[in-house]
Amino acid sequence: MPGPDPTLLPILTDGDARLRQPASPVEAIDRDVIAVVDALAACLRAYRAEYGHGRGIAAPQLGIARRIVVLDLGAGPLALINPQVVWRDEQIFTLWDDCFSLPGQLVRVRRHRSVSIEYRDLAYRLRRWERLPQDLSELVQHELDHLDGVLMSDRAEGAQAIRSAHERAALVDAARSQHRLSLHGIAAAAQGIDPAFLHSPQYVCEPLAELLKCELTLKVETMNPLRSFKGRGADWYLAQRLARGEHGALVCASAGNFGQALAYACRKRGTELSVYAATSASPLKLERMRALGARVHLHGADFDAAKAAARVHAARSGEQLVEDGLEPAISEGAGSIAVELLADDPALDAIVIPLGNGALLNGMARWSKARAPATRIVGVVSAGANAMARSWRAGRGAACIVGERVATIADGIAVRVPIAEAVDDMHGLVDAVVEVDDAALIAAMRLAQQHAGIVLEPAGAAGLAAIHALRQEFAGKRVAAVLCGSNITQEQFHTWLCKP
Repeated sequence: MPGPDPTLLPILTDGDARLRQPASPVEAIDRDVIAVVDALAACLRAYRAEYGHGRGIAAPQLGIARRIVVLDLGAGPLALINPQVVWRDEQIFTLWDDCFSLPGQLVRVRRHRSVSIEYRDLAYRLRRWERLPQDLSELVQHELDHLDGVLMSDRAEGAQAIRSAHERAALVDAARSQHRLSLHGIAAAAQGIDPAFLHSPQYVCEPLAELLKCELTLKVETMNPLRSFKGRGADWYLAQRLARGEHGALVCASAGNFGQALAYACRKRGTELSVYAATSASPLKLERMRALGARVHLHGADFDAAKAAARVHAARSGEQLVEDGLEPAISEGAGSIAVELLADDPALDAIVIPLGNGALLNGMARWSKARAPATRIVGVVSAGANAMARSWRAGRGAACIVGERVATIADGIAVRVPIAEAVDDMHGLVDAVVEVDDAALIAAMRLAQQHAGIVLEPAGAAGLAAIHALRQEFAGKRVAAVLCGSNITQEQFHTWLCKP
């Protein structure tokens, strides 16, 4: 069995005077700073590999008096240069904390429930990470204490505030919430999905960027056999299902794109599929689902009525119901889009993502907030189908708000009955949800066609519509929009894109 890596710098422990030395600011990014970041990342990676935990480390813990912190939230190392708190929530909570530099100890400390910080990234760009969720707020406050020569033992709160690290599972791990979507699953999906859906085009669209006054990156999810992003999640779900040894026919509800994706993945694996769609569903999408081998049943006036019928069918037939937005593997497959988007440069100011049942938004948000937590995640709904937005705004733990009806041309995001689990997934990951009307969707479709040569369906243009509607807010920012679908009929094409 190999011994300790001799190239790793040792982590200082309590009693070493260097831990009490305030760190000095970093004036510029140079080779020495990069070397410190690499050393911190290597130590953090080694500690996690040996002990199974550890989310952050500060330069003073390696005897380096520089204001540098490296975090790993599950999607790779993130460097915070000169981090400082710029806002504190007045609410205080207590928790049991642990630290590399106080091995064997747990300490009960007081922390602000949320903070906002500013820091420099490795290009020395100023980033602002707003209103951190509680578990990350306590982590960042801990690491910033190290930069000021403060240890968690200095903040011990109350009697018997120091306990043995043997109680970590009960006192620390049990208190940290576990997200329903797995970062490991998203990373695996980014490698294991059918290659036909991976590595979609992404680029700065200069004509649109000039028009909207921002640096706009388009992530184009229409250049694949299904002309939508849905193939990623459907393929990953089927792959994971078969890996568990599960077989048998499936049933789902769909406005059209998810049904196509599931039919495509089922045909590839010899799995039977029934799809329930609304009587108002797009003829093109219905035709494509049938062509891909699905048995299509029309029922109800909208998607959620069709889903209710699919649920009855599943109960009677014994076929497994697959709900887009509910199955974690589907969201994890969609999250692979964020893996690609942020692979080269995680310094986007915002990613703007259509919000239907939540698989796309939640999968991408889960990865983005671990890889680039300062990047704002903005969901977009149709104003005529805003039940998901209203449910999210109601707050964590609130009952979902069911819409009376949907009234929008964006069938792909026309959700009337939110999935409670998907709404819960949004909390702590999504920074804002905005609403756009049908006129804004059509305007965005025309912008995409005229300035990027891309034909989009209304739901696929929702992100671009929001950026256009909020262009003053996004002006001067580095923004990405996910263009997620392009299945429209010839009649729709002429109505929305050709008529003045």
